[in-house]
Amino acid sequence: MPGARLSENNYYPSLSVWSRMRGEPENKGQRLLVASAKKLGANEARLIRARDIVVDKRVRLKCAIPLCVDYGRHLLCPPNLMSVEEFTGILNLYRRALIVQVEADTDSSDKSSKPLDHELCKKIERSTSALTWERKLHRLINHLEAIAFKNGFYFAAGLIGGNCCLCRECVGPERGEFCKHPFSARPSMEAMGIDVVRTCRNVGLPLDLSSNKNVRWTGLVLLD
Repeated sequence: MPGARLSENNYYPSLSVWSRMRGEPENKGQRLLVASAKKLGANEARLIRARDIVVDKRVRLKCAIPLCVDYGRHLLCPPNLMSVEEFTGILNLYRRALIVQVEADTDSSDKSSKPLDHELCKKIERSTSALTWERKLHRLINHLEAIAFKNGFYFAAGLIGGNCCLCRECVGPERGEFCKHPFSARPSMEAMGIDVVRTCRNVGLPLDLSSNKNVRWTGLVLLD
């Protein structure tokens, strides 16, 4: 199958269309996942091919330059996760995934003239209620991963956006403690090295950084 291309109408074939083109039966579980995502609050939900997910080592670089406050301090942030190479190898075993977006009610334009620093980042997070939307996406991904698993996708694995924020402060690796929410905590797409911008473009989903358009928090469930 040749690589998918966006038409002038920005149309991206659903996975059910690809299945029919390949002579595969449409999976009832696939339709259920999209419908469930919309019912649970997703603004966008699409079944995509795993090969359209872009992994790039430079995404991990941006965790360290400039240094993210959670780098090395969060159990589900780099460098405390599997390598980009290992994740790429695992991703290559998947054929399908569900990508979802939750649209916030505020934009991501930089309204400050100051250089970006930790205090400014925190101020932006507060002004955009980022934590509220991150948690909404996190809950959505947890629900969809569970639904997928119960409908036969036994390799279902969810990835959130931003970073896991179930706890006010992660126990961190230096304490030698276990995660307080092992069944709910999930790493982000970015933490695994996924280029979220290019992945969204590949499947015809909008994603604009530092723009006057509403922020779209993006998550993923790898299916099979």
